Amino acid sequence: MGSLAMHISGLKAAKGVVIGALAAAAIGLTAPVSSASNESSWTEGCRGYWYSTSGHGYCSSATNFPSYGYLTTYDCNAELDTQNYDKLYQGYVGKYDTHECTFKINGTHVGL
Repeated sequence: MGSLAMHISGLKAAKGVVIGALAAAAIGLTAPVSSASNESSWTEGCRGYWYSTSGHGYCSSATNFPSYGYLTTYDCNAELDTQNYDKLYQGYVGKYDTHECTFKINGTHVGL
């Protein structure tokens, strides 16, 4: 009798593993793939990037002498657009300033 109980519990465990693997595969197939869009041109070494709902500014080398100030505009689809002003140092490289739109972002623009 003990071996029958062990056999049944082993089958249930195997079934649970199979169901878990199938569920993970289904989630992986239906999850949207996120890819970034960006402005085609650079503004004094910086430009905007955006995904489906979020955006950020990025600099390859900030060159807006003498102020190094950048105005980043987030164009949200169903809400008011947002603008943020950031002062960066000369030669700054990397991501700066982020914003999350509630529903969808249409683009991110970096200006002076």
